[in-house]
Amino acid sequence: METFFRGPWQVPFGELSLKVDPLSLVFLVAITILVLCAGAYGIGYMRPYRGKKPLGIHAFFYGVLALDLVLIVTANNAILFLGAWELMTLSTFFCIIFDDEKSSVRKAGFIYLIASHCATFFLFLMFFLMARAAGSMDFDIMARTGFSPVLAGIVFLLALAGFGVKAGFLPVHIWLPYAHPASPSHISALMSGITIKMGIYGICRVLWIMKVLPNWCGYVLLMIGVSSGIMGVLYALGQHELKKLLAYHSIENIGIIALGLGVGLLGRSHQVPFLAVLGFGGGLLHVLNHSLFKSLLFFGAGSVIQKTHTGEMDRLGGLARTLPVTSILFLVGALSICGLPLFNGFISEFIIYFGLFQGLLGLPVQGGIFCSLGILALALMGALALACFCKVYGTVFLGKPRVDINGPLKDPAARQGIREGTSRWMLVPMMILAGLCVWIGLVPRTAAGLAFRGGAYLTHVDLAAVPLGQVFTPLTMVVRIVLLFLALVLGLIVVRRFLLGGTSMPVRETWSCGFSQVSSRFQYTSASFARSIVDLMKNVLFFRRYGGQVAGVFPEKTSLVSSVHDVSEEMVYRPGLALLNYISEKLGHSRIRYTQLYLVYILLFLIFLLVWKLK
Repeated sequence: METFFRGPWQVPFGELSLKVDPLSLVFLVAITILVLCAGAYGIGYMRPYRGKKPLGIHAFFYGVLALDLVLIVTANNAILFLGAWELMTLSTFFCIIFDDEKSSVRKAGFIYLIASHCATFFLFLMFFLMARAAGSMDFDIMARTGFSPVLAGIVFLLALAGFGVKAGFLPVHIWLPYAHPASPSHISALMSGITIKMGIYGICRVLWIMKVLPNWCGYVLLMIGVSSGIMGVLYALGQHELKKLLAYHSIENIGIIALGLGVGLLGRSHQVPFLAVLGFGGGLLHVLNHSLFKSLLFFGAGSVIQKTHTGEMDRLGGLARTLPVTSILFLVGALSICGLPLFNGFISEFIIYFGLFQGLLGLPVQGGIFCSLGILALALMGALALACFCKVYGTVFLGKPRVDINGPLKDPAARQGIREGTSRWMLVPMMILAGLCVWIGLVPRTAAGLAFRGGAYLTHVDLAAVPLGQVFTPLTMVVRIVLLFLALVLGLIVVRRFLLGGTSMPVRETWSCGFSQVSSRFQYTSASFARSIVDLMKNVLFFRRYGGQVAGVFPEKTSLVSSVHDVSEEMVYRPGLALLNYISEKLGHSRIRYTQLYLVYILLFLIFLLVWKLK
């Protein structure tokens, strides 16, 4: 079902044309939930800034961003879409640089702005080629146009280049690890939860318009999902800062979404509607699921940072005692992102798994090979994500409090007297998101039905003709078995307490191996927890470790510093920037010093464009 709105608009080649269809509805649901929750969370999160920062300006750009997100997913005209896209870029930039007195924040904002505008260039070129072939900027007219295989392939690649930057595909993700830690936590949640999904929406809209694409397009999208997913979670494992770790997990989950879309595109290209609906539906469901649990995790990280004034995990610990509600809600988000049963992340990943196995059986040999690779990659992502969030939760919330934390939590003894203290404006949105994560995990048909309608819309088939019972039956069975096992465990706990009566079990400190007192120095740090995995992949991750060598019977005091560097940044962007600086310096000595010549060049270029358009 589609709903249209058209109105007069005095813009060349443009039209105020809005449309809500099953594809845009999935994103509208996510936008509505996150904008409301992040806005409420921001009221509590921003209280310490009252009287110190212009909060009205920040609220204005937040409202503009929310409106832009709605316009993007409902725009039915390329000009309106691009206008909303640019406004989203600018409003997000101003939301990111809220703490603009910090040089790192300004740097992150400008990296985001430059990357976004480079991506927009590809989008302008893509829509120009599509409009030239269709004779209109209207999406519906474009969808009724037959594109040649060569043009369709070029448009697909331009869509990946333009929308992939916003989505955070590897290796054009460079802005994402900088922008998320620099932003206020509710903005980080909104960016990770829905803003980067606008890149996914753009790709989906192009897939809907281009009904026929070359077969290789599905393989390319699937491989982008594999590389982004695996590298994203590996980079996350090597991070020591909480919000930067979550930022890299966004890249991982965007890879999972790309896996689903790749499977759907393969099914559509090989005329297997069931496979196409499974892939597209699983990818769209993960769009919604990721928006919920990742926003919940960023909200939890914001509460931790607000209380401790740091996001460095090696300076945290034992926060489950002082932030009990936040720790439980963060745990729900962690279990969801790891794809464990009874939580929403499991549902969408199960559907994508099911689609990959269907592709393994129903596609030609080449498709089966790629699907088997996708299965292995998705399993590896799940295992690494589980290891990563064991590290995060254990380091931040469990164990003993670590020393040298700034602010009111510096003294471990004083921490025992501090309770949650988190604003209700911050806790209630987290509870809502956690409840939705559990609800979708227990009753998957609610959200999955919405996503499958979007998948059928992308496949251009009737959903009633797709046998979805083949996926819902085993999915429901798995959920029931896990619930039964959980009920059995809880029953054994109740029986044990009944047999013990009122006797309470004594609680003792962990044996300290002869030391007088267990110290927080005995605990794993975030670096030591992930060391074995990071060491194994050190050549891929650019892992570097300095110091830490202990020798002799009475070793001297030493220090250990380790870090993981982004390969794309170190091998591509930094050398490329250095080359551009070198070229600009050389050209600067020989530049033309007459303004009139520049004006002549601009005039000649405009004449060339006019002749090309009119020929």
